[in-house]
Amino acid sequence: MKRGPCVGPGYFGLAVFDLDKTIVSDNCSFDFCRYLVKRKVLPFSSLLYSLFYYIKHLFFGSSLTDLHNNIFEHQLRGKSLEKIEAHVEPFLREYLDSKFYIPVLTKLRLAQHLGVYTLILSNSPQFLVEKIAHFLGVNEWRSTQYAVDSKQNLCHITSIMQGEDKALCVKEIAEKLSIGKDRITAYSDSFLDLPLLLEAGTPVAVNPDRKLRRYCLQHQWSIL
Repeated sequence: MKRGPCVGPGYFGLAVFDLDKTIVSDNCSFDFCRYLVKRKVLPFSSLLYSLFYYIKHLFFGSSLTDLHNNIFEHQLRGKSLEKIEAHVEPFLREYLDSKFYIPVLTKLRLAQHLGVYTLILSNSPQFLVEKIAHFLGVNEWRSTQYAVDSKQNLCHITSIMQGEDKALCVKEIAEKLSIGKDRITAYSDSFLDLPLLLEAGTPVAVNPDRKLRRYCLQHQWSIL
């Protein structure tokens, strides 16, 4: 297969991927919560709280920040990061193969084959995104970050990776690699990631939510 002209120091473009409902077909954070409840690491009430706040976010206008803060308070504050991380790899061994969204995974693998710099930007927590990113072999990843106290227990959210933050990451990395907008492709399912998608010369909506689908139809964007 013929490659296009090189536009960065060794890279042929930049491909940016959201994670939840894009590379994977569900919300990996919620599924990990279910896994931890099943393993009795978290009480069943954690699952109910997660579902409640997730529904508020999806259907009643609760912000992404509120979603993360509320779930952190009810699930993770004071928990040992080491104990949480110990369950990530067993969870992913059960989870990933059946949850990859194959059309997007194919795009990721093609980008890697063609020498494109691959980047995952996700608002899921660092301990999940890091392992998935390493499994997929992407060049770089960014996620929501948590802080720990002196006992290595989770104590607060440091930063939440939202749409504007993703857009800034793309600008920063594209500038570092000398990659122009026309060589950037971005994939996401959510209208909240519109700032990210607007940074790409080729924005692609993946099973988009209603607002993003409407925007795509108005602007003739690709839908996967």
